Amino acid sequence: MTYRHRVKILRDNSPDGDPDPSYVQFFTGIPCNIVAITGGEVYRGKQLQAETTNVIEFRNLQGLSTQMIFENLVTGKQYLITRILEHHGRDRVMIAEATEVLN
Repeated sequence: MTYRHRVKILRDNSPDGDPDPSYVQFFTGIPCNIVAITGGEVYRGKQLQAETTNVIEFRNLQGLSTQMIFENLVTGKQYLITRILEHHGRDRVMIAEATEVLN
């Protein structure tokens, strides 16, 4: 399987209870495919919030959690992991559902 994108994975290194996360590099140069599957805008109070849900497909990696962020090495876009699915099979592929982090 050929992967078109490269990402680094950042994990939260802040102490428990800290409201501001500080991310450090966990893995880098991970080959993957990033595919946008839905998108839209939602009003939250008086603020308009854009949401894009993506699927990120990559080889099996141990130690991932929903507290981590994928960062595209080319575009710099960040994706917050919302769910991790193990796709058992011959290729040992994992799929992560993620939302784009807007800075």
